[in-house]
Amino acid sequence: MEIIPAIDLINGEVVRLHKGKYEDKTIFSNNPLEIASNWEDLGAQKLHIVDLDGALSGNIENLKVIKEIKNITNLSIQVGGGIRDFNSANHLLEDIGIQRIIFGTTAVENPNEIKKSIKQFGNQRIIVSLDSKGNFISIKGWTEDYKITIEDFLESMKNIGVKNFIFTDITKDGTLEHPNYKKINIMKNLIPSGLTIAGGISDIQDIIELDKLGIEKVIIGKAIYTNNINLKKAISLFDN
Repeated sequence: MEIIPAIDLINGEVVRLHKGKYEDKTIFSNNPLEIASNWEDLGAQKLHIVDLDGALSGNIENLKVIKEIKNITNLSIQVGGGIRDFNSANHLLEDIGIQRIIFGTTAVENPNEIKKSIKQFGNQRIIVSLDSKGNFISIKGWTEDYKITIEDFLESMKNIGVKNFIFTDITKDGTLEHPNYKKINIMKNLIPSGLTIAGGISDIQDIIELDKLGIEKVIIGKAIYTNNINLKKAISLFDN
């Protein structure tokens, strides 16, 4: 089990949204570099960064901060939010040296950009988000529901060569109300390998339960900012 801390950015600040609502945000720090360094000091090897401004606008808006985090840490970084085409993916992966990028909206609206990215960089550096409030995919910073089921969308992504997915139950995200285990179990059956889980992870026991389900990676956000989860302890618990 890999434990991946998250940094969500709005205007260069580290925030957490409640159920994906931009109007319901909590600012945890105005120094994302300090937060990233802290997570690294506590034993994190990977970092999940979401440009929430970019997710709304369709352009990467917090690029300066992302570059700085990349430069001052040795973390393996994955970035999502505002990556709408191959050129954006290429800039992050090739020019800046980000390890993995996450496509969301583009995977629904323009999957050819994902195909191009996989062809250029291989399928291990490309992740697709499966974000939902029910059984339909949500896009554009989780502000719009797209009338395609997770299952149909997933099948279309597999067909173009996508191997890695992040599933987030938006109704659980930022709530500290525990994951949707029933849905996660379904997702695990659909994606036997290459599945990362996010949303609702509230305590160490949640991570233990997800590990029992065979989940390989979890992204933890609010719980490490509120000290519900001790990141160092969580990482050491699953350190093989």
